[in-house]
Amino acid sequence: MRGRLALWLRAQIELGVLETKSDISTFVLNTVLVATTLATASYLMGAAILAHFGLLPYSLRAAIGFGGSTTIVIAASVTTLLAWLIGTAMHELSLSRAEFERRSRLDALSGLYNRRAFIEALAETDIAGFFVLFDIDRFKAVNDRHGHAVGDAAIVAVAEELRRVFVPGHLVGRFGGEEFAAFIKSSDRSDCYLLVEEARRSVADRRVASGEASLAVTLSAGIANRPAGRSFESVYEGADRALYLAKSFGRDRTVHEDEGEQLLAPSRRAAASGRRR
Repeated sequence: MRGRLALWLRAQIELGVLETKSDISTFVLNTVLVATTLATASYLMGAAILAHFGLLPYSLRAAIGFGGSTTIVIAASVTTLLAWLIGTAMHELSLSRAEFERRSRLDALSGLYNRRAFIEALAETDIAGFFVLFDIDRFKAVNDRHGHAVGDAAIVAVAEELRRVFVPGHLVGRFGGEEFAAFIKSSDRSDCYLLVEEARRSVADRRVASGEASLAVTLSAGIANRPAGRSFESVYEGADRALYLAKSFGRDRTVHEDEGEQLLAPSRRAAASGRRR
C-alpha cells in the first residue's frame, strides 16, 4: 500500500498536478469527498449488518442519525488534515524539483549558464548576433603560482564582470575551466566590439585578492558571426580559431573570425620571402 502511494505521489509530481495553491485545494477537496463517502458508506453498511443480526445495542435509526454524522465529521477532519499535509509536501517537492532543474543549468562556481544550458538557450534564439569565446590568459600560471583558491576567485571575478556587461537579453555562460562564452543579440558589429572590449577592460581593471597582495587577469576573445541557420558547431569553430589567433598574437586582445587572413598575411609573406631566398 505504501509503495503504491509513493508511486502515485511520484506520478502526480511528474505530471505537475500540484504546482499551485489552487491545485492543492482541489486535491484536498476531492480527497475529502472520496474518503468521507467511503467512510460513511462503510459505517452504514456495518451498522446495517450488525442490526440484521441483532448485535446493535441501539436502533438502526439512532445509529444512522448519531453515528453517521459523527463518522462524517471525523472522517472529513482527519482526511482534510492528511490531504493537506500530502498536498503541501507534494507542492514543496515540485518546487524543489524546479529549483534543482534551475541549479542544474548553472555552473556551480560562477553562477553563469553551464555549457549545456548555454547551448540550449542559444538554440532557442533565432535572432542573429555574435558568438564570443573568452579565455583567461595564463590561467594555469595563476593556479600554479597562487593556488587554486585564487584561481577560483579569478573565475568568480570574471563571471561577475561578464554578467554586469552582458545584461539579460544577451547570453553569458562558463564553458568550463577558464573558458567563457557570450552571445550578443545584435547585428551591429560595432556594438559587439564595444561590449566585448568593455568586458575585457573591466576584467583587466579588477583585482583578485591573493594573500596580502592582489593580482589582475586579462581576457582574450574570439568572435564569430552567428546568423540564423548557422550551426553551433560552425559558430564555435569560428570563434575558437579567432580566440587561438588572439592568444597567438599577444593575448589580452579581441579577434574576429574574419580577421584571420589579415593577421596571418605578414607571417605568410615572410615565409614566402624566405623560401625565395
